[in-house]
Amino acid sequence: MLMWDTLDPPYLLQAAGEDWSFRLPDGRLGCSAREPASESRRRCRHVPVGSRPLLLGLGAGHDLECLLALDPLEITVVEADPRSLSTALERWRRLDISPHLDPRVRLLAAFSDAQLLPQLVDELDGEHGERPVLAHPLCGDLWRGSCPEAARLVEDLLRRRVHAARQELLLRENEALNHARLQLATGVDSLWGSWGRDPVLVCGAGPGLLHALASFPQDPRLRVVAVSTAVPVLMRLGIRLHAVVATDPSPLLAADVEEDKLPLEIPLVVFPGTSAALIARWPGPLVLALPDGPGLHEDQWGTMRPGRLASGCGTVAAPALDFAARLSAGPLHLAGVDLDAGIGAYAPGVRRPPDLPLPDFRYARRRMAELVDRLEKAGRTVGALGSRPEWMPRREDTQ
Repeated sequence: MLMWDTLDPPYLLQAAGEDWSFRLPDGRLGCSAREPASESRRRCRHVPVGSRPLLLGLGAGHDLECLLALDPLEITVVEADPRSLSTALERWRRLDISPHLDPRVRLLAAFSDAQLLPQLVDELDGEHGERPVLAHPLCGDLWRGSCPEAARLVEDLLRRRVHAARQELLLRENEALNHARLQLATGVDSLWGSWGRDPVLVCGAGPGLLHALASFPQDPRLRVVAVSTAVPVLMRLGIRLHAVVATDPSPLLAADVEEDKLPLEIPLVVFPGTSAALIARWPGPLVLALPDGPGLHEDQWGTMRPGRLASGCGTVAAPALDFAARLSAGPLHLAGVDLDAGIGAYAPGVRRPPDLPLPDFRYARRRMAELVDRLEKAGRTVGALGSRPEWMPRREDTQ
């Protein structure tokens, strides 16, 4: 049980009117000293009415009050800094309000990584779904003293949010630039089953790619599907590619494409928002698919019905595996789909912009495991060259 009288004293300071702001121990303001409530309302403006938001960090409590005004079904509040918790409670005492006692509020307070991280990871599983996630801007700084790993996770989430906003703009821009060219593409649905029962190797760009390829199958029927970032590595190794899958909207994807060295018959499988620069430079045929889920409709492509593939799920390996499974009824193998930032993000020779945040491997592992599990339960064989990655469900787990 949390003992409120053991917490550090709060750092409140008088704001405009009758409200209170707070100051961090290093002297920085934790929220506006003039209009802290207006600042919180701006931060909460994108949270839908009647939702179940997750709030990371209480600050002085203004965000929680704004979220309660949106008539939520439930609010989960996670706090790892005892001073912030004490500050919010003291402010509410002085204002004679008790938003934390509202029955819709669920407060998770833990002051060590051992206690907090398992709960935080579970709660953040909703980040990619419909659940709104709101983080106090200084949450990472406030949590670092008691829960450094949780602080790092939240800071990565905030960086990812900024990157995602930029990605969304790129996706819309690419869709407009690609539309005319993709009208001439082949819809992925028209290719279903065209590889018969040939075995397929799906190559990601993870750090285990080169080790896995040491046991490359010498089967003349083998088809190789590669994610776009792995293409330069595979081409240097002399591996014949049968299809390349690209979903990233970044124009930097095109930097490593040497179109004069790519065989003209290799198709590029894309989503509408894939890098327009890459699509423009690709010398071979284009295959269009729409990502699973709402937002993109097939009727905007005229008489062509593109069909759908698994969305990126945090890794382009997901639509690549889905593509392989739909074209061939034969065994499927993975190489370089490690999804483990602990051993490095990418294989040697794979270049990625240094300012990009690391992919959300935790989410990608879970979604890829669901895809493999679904395939195996349907009677498909899904294996891996070399050792089976930890994220892949063991066959005995899928019985």
